[in-house]
Amino acid sequence: MNSNITKHILVAILIISMLFSLTACKKEKTRAVSAPISSVPVSYDPQIAEGIDLETIINNCFEGLVRIDKSGNIQNGVATSWDISNDGLTYTFHLRDATWRVPIGIGEYLEEDFIKTISKTVTADDFAFAIKRAKDPITCAPGASYLSIVEDAYAEDNNTLIIKLSSPSEGFLTTLALPICMPCQQAFFDECAGRYGLSVNLMMSNGPYYLGLFNEETGQVTLKKNEDYKGDNPALYNTVRFYVRTEENYLKYDIMSVSKDETKKLDESYSTSRYKNAVKTFCLNASREPFVTYKSLRLAFAQATDVSAVIQDGQTRAEGIVPSCCNIHAGASYRAAANIVQSPDFDMDAALDAFKRVKSGEENVKTVTIAEADEGHEGEKKDIKEEFKLSLNLKLVCLEDDVPVIKQVLQNWQKLFGVTLTLSLEPYKTQSELDDVIKKSEYDIAYTTIVSSDFLASDFLKRFTTDDPNNIISLESQEYDKLVNSTYRAKTKSELTEALISCETSLLNNGYFIPVLACDTYVAYNDNAKDVTLRPSGTVMAFYK
Repeated sequence: MNSNITKHILVAILIISMLFSLTACKKEKTRAVSAPISSVPVSYDPQIAEGIDLETIINNCFEGLVRIDKSGNIQNGVATSWDISNDGLTYTFHLRDATWRVPIGIGEYLEEDFIKTISKTVTADDFAFAIKRAKDPITCAPGASYLSIVEDAYAEDNNTLIIKLSSPSEGFLTTLALPICMPCQQAFFDECAGRYGLSVNLMMSNGPYYLGLFNEETGQVTLKKNEDYKGDNPALYNTVRFYVRTEENYLKYDIMSVSKDETKKLDESYSTSRYKNAVKTFCLNASREPFVTYKSLRLAFAQATDVSAVIQDGQTRAEGIVPSCCNIHAGASYRAAANIVQSPDFDMDAALDAFKRVKSGEENVKTVTIAEADEGHEGEKKDIKEEFKLSLNLKLVCLEDDVPVIKQVLQNWQKLFGVTLTLSLEPYKTQSELDDVIKKSEYDIAYTTIVSSDFLASDFLKRFTTDDPNNIISLESQEYDKLVNSTYRAKTKSELTEALISCETSLLNNGYFIPVLACDTYVAYNDNAKDVTLRPSGTVMAFYK
């Protein structure tokens, strides 16, 4: 072949290769991914963050001492290694070099003299300050109870953090991956003067991304690739865009959580992953009479519910109220350790006995001080047995598709309670409509699906404590609150497991829940989002490697 022709061919090949290379670079440079959120957060302060949307955003914008991977295991974060003393009370973390990304528009908010002196080095002090701040009652950190066993946290030097506990804790490393333990530079926090995390320019990031935009009017939150990040979990995308999910856009994201029915509406470009993170259950409203007063009545409903009779082919009975996805701590499945924790067995005779205890007035005894009944005898107490008239006028809410199940269960309830029970049935077309009614506590009995957004069983069980905003049964029980608090102080895996079982057993044996089915939800993703990973609960998306 002529040498000139050969040269021309080589030049052509080189030019084509360069064009492909430039195209690839351009594609990589502009690569973005989209996902839904329920609402636009107004604050991005990790120590007071609450909810799955914020946890996802913070998990991508910050890096803690450790991370939780898609299998639920603990991995290195800023800490490259750690030592635990023989008594389990002292944790020593060895940190790699890490950098803060200082917001470009910081000059609009903070003094120039401070900006000139700000340190971009992430230090052990930043983690110690974050933990102390989360523990401070003034902060009102939602997850402060997890840190109740922390006695002290301090820096031995810039790259060595010491954390001392009052008692050993089986799940402490898992706690350190939560938003409340993300680093916070004290000098920057103090300079923000109460505005920390309220603006994209008032939040320093040390994770794979930084907060680029949030707009309540457009319903958008944008994360940008953090070029200053030098850790082991680099960003997969240049841009991550979150949009508030609406009826118009609910199936138009690169990655999103969907129900089984919604998977049928997806086009062929989507693949799905299944997560065992939900339970279909009857819920008895603990704030409404007669359930707030009469345990035996709650148990009568539970024992008169033949769960096995309503389970159809292909369905799986729930093993408890805690979904299968929940862990004891990172890497340890709760359901595998706890096995089956079910509500009282179907037993019409036992249900009748419970109902008779209610009708006889055994549980209608009120203890009052004499001063309430007869002034002048303050301090003494007596029991007053009130006249009891039982009339059950109850509202049951459910999905329209579940009405046949309800009617089947209702046969035994009507057989037990007879004319005493008047039940009005209110079915709803969508789960979101049903959720809204339940959240407002506008029901007596609900048949619904509880989806766990929680990675830990303790988080899921905490939902039903007195002050938790997600407490759908409106339970106010000091006894139950104490059981949940005991899970944070468990010293061993077996002790933690037993504490969790005690919480779950309390909810079921007191008749607040009657679990029926183990359910799945799905995460749909297209080719652009195929490398995004999630925790075993199907929540907290990681847009990094």
